[in-house]
Amino acid sequence: MKTVKKYISYAFVCMGLQAGLVAQNKMPNVVVLMADDIGLGDLSFYQKERGVKKLTVETPNIDKLISQGMRFTDAHSPASLCAPTRFSMLTGNYSYRNSRPFGVWTPEADALIDKNGYTTSARIAQKGGYTTAFFGKWGLGGSWVREQGKKIDHAYLNGGALSYGFEYSCELPEGIQNEPYAFYENRKWLPLKSNSVLKELDANQTGYATAKKHKTRGGLGDSNWDPKAAGNILAHKAVDYIHTQKKSKPFFMYYCSQAVHIPHEPPARFDGTKVAGTTPGDHGDMIFELDLQVGLIVEALKKTGAYENTLFIFTSDNGGLSFDQGMKKAGHDTSNGLLGSKGSINEGGHRVPFIAVWPGEIKPNTISNEPIVGQDVVATLAALSHQELDKTKVLDSANLLPYFKGIAKGKAHTYLMHQSAGGPSFALRDGDWKLIVKSDVKKKANKVGNLTNVALFNLKDNLSEDESKNLINDAKYAKRVAEMKAKYIELRKTGVSTVN
Repeated sequence: MKTVKKYISYAFVCMGLQAGLVAQNKMPNVVVLMADDIGLGDLSFYQKERGVKKLTVETPNIDKLISQGMRFTDAHSPASLCAPTRFSMLTGNYSYRNSRPFGVWTPEADALIDKNGYTTSARIAQKGGYTTAFFGKWGLGGSWVREQGKKIDHAYLNGGALSYGFEYSCELPEGIQNEPYAFYENRKWLPLKSNSVLKELDANQTGYATAKKHKTRGGLGDSNWDPKAAGNILAHKAVDYIHTQKKSKPFFMYYCSQAVHIPHEPPARFDGTKVAGTTPGDHGDMIFELDLQVGLIVEALKKTGAYENTLFIFTSDNGGLSFDQGMKKAGHDTSNGLLGSKGSINEGGHRVPFIAVWPGEIKPNTISNEPIVGQDVVATLAALSHQELDKTKVLDSANLLPYFKGIAKGKAHTYLMHQSAGGPSFALRDGDWKLIVKSDVKKKANKVGNLTNVALFNLKDNLSEDESKNLINDAKYAKRVAEMKAKYIELRKTGVSTVN
């Protein structure tokens, strides 16, 4: 009888802890802000932490979020490039589960979400009682659905965010990086001026004429398109949305900033604050603009009284960029001392900022060393809205609420899976160990292929992935290499969940 009472008491304690995770009077609003191409070293907080004497860029608004919430030291983007990451952030699944594992890169191609039987964070949130809104770069296909015998009407999205559970959208189908260079609000093209028309733009107008690459890239767009104005338009649309929300119903906002993807075209001013020329390079100026976007959205949440009941998450779609010569000369290190940057299988390609703020629920200035992935927001939304996650549709997303509260008892993920287009290369994380392999398959193929061993690193004592400490050919670790490689192949071939 004592044993039975003990278990009953334990059950009530567990129920109490779970209830405490959402103990506020109502479900919190959720704002997920995903930057484009931001590495750890792009934030001044991490520059200071690393002992940088002269900051290359100041990010006071994001730094303030860090002081007010929890930062994860071992957080990763689902992939090292944006299109596959954006699929994962919506579905809660690694992109290798998609029939195009390295992403859908054109707005008129199928996003392969519904075709694969997946759901989305917005559908989960909406079912749980949230109002849902999307802002910014969509970038994962499905903006237009091709209808047999009909031409695409580029003035109207017959797909996009509203087809995947969002009730409101202000979207850039391909961000500022590719056509169409235009905004769409609730599927309708949003003319930038009264005399706007959709026409072919040249590389001078798109900003690519002086960019790092794609110097001739033009394309269909708004005749008044100006990449310098994109961030300002986007952020103010988000502010307007926040001001129209009723306090009686929570909202889920997924905000995908255009910053800091190329072309780097900093505006002279953003909401009255000088931007262009404030750092040693255009890349740094765009990081500063991103920080101002964050500040503007947080300010709107506070002005409307929503902030105190909002879970605010800041992260990035992949690692940062490292080619701005002015920033490099000033000592800027986008990867914060890690090896690699955007597109790399190494840590600099996918270890990204992940900051969570929730007043009264997440203790200020706290740290979690738990290995997590950006797509964990999907399961977290399900938990916040008191829904049981359908684990046949969401296989790689972990509920982060216990980690936010500091009461988690086990690991969020059994393994982490990383991928980059180069090679293509893949990696398996098992605790502190990371095995990197290269495949002989073509990038469009959803196959494992023949794998070549590349590296074995113990990240506990070699986070920088120093090649002199690469243990791949060390006989002492041959068994570990074989076991991890076999596990990677097993996970891919069986398709089992990677969540604990």
